[in-house]
Amino acid sequence: MTAATKPDSAEKTAAKEAEASLTPVTVEHGGIEFTIPHPLRMPVKLLRAQDELEAVMLILGEEQWAAFEDSGATIGDFQDLADKVAAARGHDDAGN
Repeated sequence: MTAATKPDSAEKTAAKEAEASLTPVTVEHGGIEFTIPHPLRMPVKLLRAQDELEAVMLILGEEQWAAFEDSGATIGDFQDLADKVAAARGHDDAGN
């Protein structure tokens, strides 16, 4: 497995700006752009998510999750994407 990429300062700045305006943030992974909604715009089902996989699937939604799976993604790719989703909301990583 490869080491997860840490968010850079530009990603953190974009996350802070989006946080203030309730706008979604776009992250790129594996040549695919993913739109991450503002936390107040995320599905309420996320509050009951039991694990990181379920949480990321709910945040991305069915269409974006299917694109990720169809890209030939690996478990290592999932970890990197989970960290990018967390960074999009201003966190250093997904915490796993």
